[in-house]
Amino acid sequence: MKNNKLRPAQKRYSRKEHTGAPIQRSDMDILIATLNSLSEGLIITDKSGHFIFFNSVANRILGIGMRDITPEKWTSVYGCYYPDKHTPYPPEKLPLALAIQGEIIKNERIFITNAEKPEGVHISVDASPVKDAHGFVIGGSVVLRDISETVRSETEMHENRERLKAQFEGYPQPTYVWQHSGDDFILIDYNHAAKNFNQGSIEKHIGTKLSAMYEDAPEIQADISTCFANKSTLRRELTYALKNNQIKRNWIIHYVYLPPDLIMVHTEDITERMNNERELQKLSRAIEQTADSVLLTDKNGMIEYVNKAFEETTGYTAAEVIGKTPAILKSGKHDQLFYQTLWEIIMGGYPYTGSIMNKKKSGEIYWCEQSITPMKDGSGNITNFVSVIKDISLLKKKQEQDFSLRIAREIQQRLSQTKVSVPGFDIAGAIYSALETSGDYFDIIHTDDGHVLLAVGDVCGHGIGAALIMAETRAYLRAFAKNESNPASILNLLNKELNSDLDEQHYVTLILARIDPAKKLLDYASAGHIPAYLMNSAGAVTQVLPSTGMPLGFMADEIYSQSEAIALNPGDILALLSDGITEAIANDEDEFGHERMIHIINKQRRDTAQQIAEHLIREVCLFTDQPYQEDDITSVICKVN
Repeated sequence: MKNNKLRPAQKRYSRKEHTGAPIQRSDMDILIATLNSLSEGLIITDKSGHFIFFNSVANRILGIGMRDITPEKWTSVYGCYYPDKHTPYPPEKLPLALAIQGEIIKNERIFITNAEKPEGVHISVDASPVKDAHGFVIGGSVVLRDISETVRSETEMHENRERLKAQFEGYPQPTYVWQHSGDDFILIDYNHAAKNFNQGSIEKHIGTKLSAMYEDAPEIQADISTCFANKSTLRRELTYALKNNQIKRNWIIHYVYLPPDLIMVHTEDITERMNNERELQKLSRAIEQTADSVLLTDKNGMIEYVNKAFEETTGYTAAEVIGKTPAILKSGKHDQLFYQTLWEIIMGGYPYTGSIMNKKKSGEIYWCEQSITPMKDGSGNITNFVSVIKDISLLKKKQEQDFSLRIAREIQQRLSQTKVSVPGFDIAGAIYSALETSGDYFDIIHTDDGHVLLAVGDVCGHGIGAALIMAETRAYLRAFAKNESNPASILNLLNKELNSDLDEQHYVTLILARIDPAKKLLDYASAGHIPAYLMNSAGAVTQVLPSTGMPLGFMADEIYSQSEAIALNPGDILALLSDGITEAIANDEDEFGHERMIHIINKQRRDTAQQIAEHLIREVCLFTDQPYQEDDITSVICKVN
């Protein structure tokens, strides 16, 4: 609202006598007609404030014409208010009242609202005193102009200005305004986001020159200069470290020219977005390069994306499956209830994981481990499903093989007689396989002539092939032992049979010792097997039992010799071993060897034969300290009581 300031009284002129002719009636009519034709309202009063004249425009503007009232009632009758539309205008300060007092008022704004003008009208008032020929004030006059449209435009402009200011202040990205000054630019404004981003430190930079603030960033100075020179908008991506923390960040900067001399700079920190994009790119590359099939569907199950592994596994290209449903993979091996249950789970918002038989484009059926996970928006609504499919056909086959191997091992273990009852002796054996099935073998057999045969064998190789050869060897050996107890004779028979069955890659080493419990005598024959050891009660080795011939299966006409009888004394311990014990290698390439084996047996000699055999195997495993055993381990211990 414009302040109502009293103007200084108009300078009085010197009195002069009026010498003009009196105004005629016709002249008065012409004058009134002329005043009524004015585009502005005109009101004239006498010295006391009584209205003398209202032209038609004044009547139209005010809504109420000339009234015989005193100046004190002008405000209430005509509805005069300050421009705020609420504060009544004091009658004594109305421009016409001041004009009667001799003042001149220019462009005073008043808001008029009354019964005839309920919507109100904004007027601009010029007031001046009316003087006679001698310069004495004899009345007052006002000129009225309806400026409602002007005020409305000004109000809209003000509101727009305030709206723009609010938008500027509320813009979420830090924004700065630079003003061109000479050959440089000066920072003149910033918004709330800029203040918050700079933790209030931006305030001290108001009035700072561009060249000073960005002396370390000539590219920013150049961009602002280019934007101003071209009077255009410029976009730039750059890496820049703020002065308050010196941490490099990634930015998108928009420079906007504002006539006539301003540059508005919008800054957007895209560091996190770029980091996220890089992570998404890594994830995308990982999905593309993973060996597992990945497919993405919409909420209705229509395929939107598949990775390369899906194409390679199923034989379908992306173009062939996008827009279709995963039903193209149905194998026909699952009933309708299976798929109905699956859909109930995932449509309930829960992930599904299970083994499924799918079908490739070629028609081949394959097993897969499949997971289907619902993807949800911020409101918890399902938008997509992502499925990861792992081909487990080979795993299924291996599981079936492992199952068969476990059964074979159980059978093989049942075939191994770990302990027998022989008066005067404690005999037991133990075996530890590198794989599910063993190429090692031991047996303890009672013969019909009252002897006991101790056998330890080792097939070249591991796994199911070696186990089958060893099962054949055991069967032959037990068959021959029913009619023959002589170790060398049994090996001769066994060699002939195996020679016809084994190829050049396979052979068997085997030591066969015979004990006469009644006479406490020992003899043996060995087909290429590692030595056995006989230790007395003091722990000294009294006999080493070396090989007496070639391994079984090499030569059909090989003749095996037999040792002389060896006396057994109370406290003696006989150890028959496989090379998985003596040739075991530690991480430092040290070999377990026979001396360490002898020391362990003697240290445990008070234990039972079964305990000694098992303890020896444990010591070998601790010695090698390997996650996987490289060779089968077998020991047979015979104690003479």
